Amino acid sequence: MPGGLKDINTLRNSSFWWWLAATTIAIVLFSPLTVILSSFFETPGEGWDLISEHLLFEYISGTLIMIVGVGITVLFFGVGSAWIITVWDFPFKRFFSLALMMPMAIPTYVMAFAYSFVKYDIRDPFMLLIKERWGASVMSHSTEVFNYGLAILILSFALYPYVYVAARVGFSEISGAYIENSRLLGRGLFRSVFSVGLPLARPAIVGGLLLALLEVMNEYGAMTFYGIETLTTGIFVSWTDLGDKDSAIRLAAIAMVFVLLIIVLERLLRGRAKFHAHRSSGNNLSTPTRTTFGALTAFFCCLLLFLFSFALPISNLIINAFRGWGKSNVSNLVQGPLVDSFLVSSIGCVGIVAAALVLSYASRLFPSFFMKTLTKLCMLGYAVPGAVVAISILIYFSGMGNFISEYFGFSSLTSLIFTLTPAGLIIAYFVRFMTPALAPIEAGMTRINVNMDEASSMLGRSSWGSFFNIHLPLLRFPLLGAMIVLFVDILKELPLTLVLRPPNIETLATTSYGLIQKEERIVDGSFPALVLVLTGTLGVLALHLLIRKRIIKE
Repeated sequence: MPGGLKDINTLRNSSFWWWLAATTIAIVLFSPLTVILSSFFETPGEGWDLISEHLLFEYISGTLIMIVGVGITVLFFGVGSAWIITVWDFPFKRFFSLALMMPMAIPTYVMAFAYSFVKYDIRDPFMLLIKERWGASVMSHSTEVFNYGLAILILSFALYPYVYVAARVGFSEISGAYIENSRLLGRGLFRSVFSVGLPLARPAIVGGLLLALLEVMNEYGAMTFYGIETLTTGIFVSWTDLGDKDSAIRLAAIAMVFVLLIIVLERLLRGRAKFHAHRSSGNNLSTPTRTTFGALTAFFCCLLLFLFSFALPISNLIINAFRGWGKSNVSNLVQGPLVDSFLVSSIGCVGIVAAALVLSYASRLFPSFFMKTLTKLCMLGYAVPGAVVAISILIYFSGMGNFISEYFGFSSLTSLIFTLTPAGLIIAYFVRFMTPALAPIEAGMTRINVNMDEASSMLGRSSWGSFFNIHLPLLRFPLLGAMIVLFVDILKELPLTLVLRPPNIETLATTSYGLIQKEERIVDGSFPALVLVLTGTLGVLALHLLIRKRIIKE
């Protein structure tokens, strides 16, 4: 065989293995989700009749109230703070530009625990007074309204950074000439926000809003803490408390429909309009406006938001931790869960990044419709609540085990592997968090010139050689960023971990939730919650420094 033909065949064979690996990964990640979708075509059980008649409306209405309430509030906090940071010059602006990102490190359920001192229930004197004057029915409704309002506010404190970061990026790309023209037409700076700033930054803002709303759909700990019934809490009640698998699957399917509707709404709000940055303009929105009144107003607005969204909850956790310092065994409460959290999060983020690299590189080698579709299917898991992913994994692999036992004539260990080992939990993390890894890696891959691949091929290197010698070194920043984000996300994840963790695994998230919510030991639960938040804070700081280092280098 001629040498040239042999080299070509070698290149083709090496590329084929990338295609095969990517296809296998995509099938493994997407297949479990089909279990939930198929439930619409199955006959519901008796338990579903009870739920659909008495509880389904409450689940759906609670979900809608939280989505709308949190959506409006995070837009107000996130867009408002981003506009202030971008436009105004005020004392400690650089500090607040980073500080307003820090609530991202606090899980929503920990934020709820940290504000436990303002939680109202029927035992509070104010509630008893309402009962005496207006009756038990009015008191019950008052408690419900208060808890809904408090839950919306608490979740907004934890989730507004998604909108804040996105809006800052959008505002920083807008030329100051647009605002100047608006001012010349007689509009003030405040009116210019709505007439110019928001329309131009709309795609970025809506993208951040989508992430926040998906987190609301996924939330379980904070909802149970405030006694709010949503589709996610209903899934847990049906699955764990009632033992009704069929009802849990149908509720999961309805939750997936909600997620799809949110995604469709995001596409409609984003629109097709595309706006281009004018960085060549010497006066963009990054050039701050300076007035004494504006500087003071901006400072106090950012200060209040930082205090209520980060400083106050952190302070409360620290106080509770010190209160229980001499009463509890700190090492037992933190040491085991901390080690388990680091092990599970490390294995998960490394594995997910490796799988994302395979998918991204295979899409580059085979830029076909088939491969692009597979890549998009792998990203669907991020749009699905963690509880839904967990149930999908359990049912799918349990069914696979039954199939192997029935048709091949020998017992399958599939169910035991996925319930008694971390295997099911790790795969669920793959399904749930592939998007945060795949998105930055794909973006980094597109920045590598195709000519480099062609030059490498002409020099006789296989696809493996090109990957390790060219692509991998150039992707170091996206890889590090993805690993940091994934580590923090896995560390904070609660619903998925609660369902799939084996008996010998206890993470910081499950420990703090169990102590505070299940056992009502708020002081003891503050230790693991505080460690969880501090670890997440370090992750956010590392990500900020990485981004800053990359910007400076470029």
